Amino acid sequence: MTASLKFLCAAVLCGTLLPGCQDNVPSQETAPRPIAWTIVERSDRPIVRTLPGVLRAIQRAELGFEVGGRVETVQMKIGEHFEPGEVLATLESNTYQLVLGERKGELNEALAALTEAESDYARHRKLYAKDWVSKAAFDQALSARDSARSRVDMARARVSIAEDDLADTVLKAPYAGSVARRLIEPSQQIAAGQTAIEVQGNGGGLEVVASVPETFVDRLELGSQHPVAFPVRPNIDLVGTLREIGTRAVDGNAFPVTLSLEDAPGVLRSGLTAEVALHLSTDTPAHDSMTIPVTAYLSGTDDETTAFVYDDATGRLSQRNILIAEFTDDHALVSDGLTPGEIIATKGLAFLQDGQAVTRLGVGPTRYNP
Repeated sequence: MTASLKFLCAAVLCGTLLPGCQDNVPSQETAPRPIAWTIVERSDRPIVRTLPGVLRAIQRAELGFEVGGRVETVQMKIGEHFEPGEVLATLESNTYQLVLGERKGELNEALAALTEAESDYARHRKLYAKDWVSKAAFDQALSARDSARSRVDMARARVSIAEDDLADTVLKAPYAGSVARRLIEPSQQIAAGQTAIEVQGNGGGLEVVASVPETFVDRLELGSQHPVAFPVRPNIDLVGTLREIGTRAVDGNAFPVTLSLEDAPGVLRSGLTAEVALHLSTDTPAHDSMTIPVTAYLSGTDDETTAFVYDDATGRLSQRNILIAEFTDDHALVSDGLTPGEIIATKGLAFLQDGQAVTRLGVGPTRYNP
């Protein structure tokens, strides 16, 4: 066997019988993926969120009787107009008239008893001054007079209450307006305080009520003005002034807000759908809006939107949830999740992963294929 053949056999045996011979062979790591990137910038454009709302009268009320009873008459129909003090509905008043008569009789009895007690007290006072009656008899007459006076006061109070109850069987208009809803009918039994008629005033103007998500309710300012449009009245564009911001969330963590409308035309009615373009404040640095390319975010499940932020210290990406408030031509305005100066990936986001090592195109030494 020649020397060259022996060397070849030894090499084959080392590769098959001694796999440890290959452990010292260095492996090649996958090179970091190059990415297109951009720097997050602050946007000087205000964020506008359009939300649905409902138009309603500023002057409105739910009217009801302060006493219970059976409905006798309902004077107004839905949509009818009324003047201040005009009768809207009445209850049967026979029972309340009887009660008033009884209370007046009690008052007359109390007055008669008071007259007798005062006469008896005056007589005892004269006799006591001459020492013809005892101190105990005089005190008893004084106490009887004071008790009679208290009974008269109580009887008068009961008469006043009975008169008020009788007057409350008549429901009157608090101001000029119209009937929005009629919730009672004649012969219907209703309780005290139950809503009978909903009214809205002719004065006071109109307002729009909308529900604002909790994510940007603190970016609204009282007194700020916002455009208001009406889908069924496309030729009417108004400006609403923000008057109220709810302090308690309702309807899915949304806060109610109220905007008053100035010089609203007469064709607008309560209940119409409105669209409010809310201009969010960007005065606070924590609430700055950022602008990013429309290719720099990734939409996921459950309405989640994410971006890949590059860490220059580690050379890796981190996937982060962001909140997009509005879209412009080729950019998106981000209201939460990013800060100015951060570096994000702008293309191929579907092929990137959280924690992935990458390099930035155009940064660092140029790489060439061997």
